[in-house]
Amino acid sequence: MSNEIFSTEQRQSLDRRLIQKLVRTAGEKEIIVTHITVRQSITLLLFKLIIIELLAAGALILFHTTLFTTDIESQLPSGISLFNIPVFLTLVVIKTFITFFVIFQWLEESYEITPKEIIHNRGFFFKHVERHSFNHLVSLRVYQGIFGKLFNYGTLTLFNWAKNREVSLYLIHNPMKYMHILERLLPEPDEEKNILREKLIEEERE
Repeated sequence: MSNEIFSTEQRQSLDRRLIQKLVRTAGEKEIIVTHITVRQSITLLLFKLIIIELLAAGALILFHTTLFTTDIESQLPSGISLFNIPVFLTLVVIKTFITFFVIFQWLEESYEITPKEIIHNRGFFFKHVERHSFNHLVSLRVYQGIFGKLFNYGTLTLFNWAKNREVSLYLIHNPMKYMHILERLLPEPDEEKNILREKLIEEERE
């Protein structure tokens, strides 16, 4: 398939600004990726689920050993046994609710990287959306601890000079891959200087 589907001006813009262009020919069809959705590393989700299972098991053991010792159990009515079904079902429901909450919280928080901005979506019951234009972002850094390098997750941070605060892509999978993508989308050093100069001029006028 020919590259003539794009004008010269569009190709020059896409060469510098697009995150990733995947054009796959399948007969007469083509697929163009216009944005990338990034979530926290699934390794962290698995860690949280394992912790929930361990805490649930620990709570059940503590419940039986503390409240239902042999002496106490012998003094309770026959209807209350060591494995009291209503209590057990209540613990199962609580654990299930917490598990689903953690999973949905992971699913509902994401970062969208487009050619123009980073969009941070989060919120389980109440949606919250933050947009950060690449024209306002500088100083890209990556943070990975020992476990982050081992399990390939980390945090990318940028500084939004328009909002005067840091923007983080928190504990995402394969942070080096997305760092290279963001490096292509951020303004060139000369453009960055011009943007900062314009910002300082605007502040002086105010």
